Amino acid sequence: MRALFAPPATIATERTPSAKPGLSPPDPIASDPVLQAAAAPLRAGLADRLGSMDSALAALQAAGRLRPDQLDYARLHRRRFAEAAQAIAVLLQDHSDWPECRVVEIGSSITPMLYKRLFPALRIGSACLFRHPQLDGVVEQAAQLDLEKADLRQGPVLPHRDQHLVMLCEVLEHLVVNPANLFRALAGSLAPGGLLYVTTPNFFRAEARAALLAGRNPVAIYPPAFGPADRFHHHVREYAMAELLHAMRDAGLTVAAAYYSDCWDTPQDAALLPPDALQNLVVLGRRPT
Repeated sequence: MRALFAPPATIATERTPSAKPGLSPPDPIASDPVLQAAAAPLRAGLADRLGSMDSALAALQAAGRLRPDQLDYARLHRRRFAEAAQAIAVLLQDHSDWPECRVVEIGSSITPMLYKRLFPALRIGSACLFRHPQLDGVVEQAAQLDLEKADLRQGPVLPHRDQHLVMLCEVLEHLVVNPANLFRALAGSLAPGGLLYVTTPNFFRAEARAALLAGRNPVAIYPPAFGPADRFHHHVREYAMAELLHAMRDAGLTVAAAYYSDCWDTPQDAALLPPDALQNLVVLGRRPT
């Protein structure tokens, strides 16, 4: 069944991975054993989680629930989806008092369908710029929301309340926002003790370091073929781990876990690179009880 789903596409770069990239900024979590220990369960069992994710994708495909472009997107993002599913599994395991865990995902399209298949008891909500009819009957509450037009300084921006988990996956880099303001506004929808789960590209990934050393900006210029409606396909700002940790704390959240993810790296690169040169960042912030 896994053969149905190709591994993530390898992004061509001008670098050769090495164990010691020439540019090595300080790693804010390398000397924090508490954060490292908290991240270990999130990274465990991903091979099995990938198998479950592939089964869920195959079932959705067989049921005709995915358009061809969505299937291609799922194939590209399957490892990232599996990481997010593992985070949900850890949340459910750690909180037996949340039998029907309430989760809302920002910018969601097909992922609520996947999570509902993997965790049938989940009560899922969504918030997205666009309406996705495929989510009818899957999510309990769907909100249309443009985070760039919302005043993030004025408190909660989601209609959802008392959520156990708010997921902001591969969205932050597309927004012209202050991250602390955004995290604070999203955390306003969390129940006490609830978690904000954020993933976003690592600005100091290996190929970005190589670009900086070569005198180039690693963040691409807005493509000439793009119009205003294409802006959400462009990265307007990428972040360092230290920036995300600071933004979480500035938003009044406790950093519950943080790690560098290899969900976009080839296995060969991941084996050669130090953790802080991997391509993605994962940070969880907890609302105080």
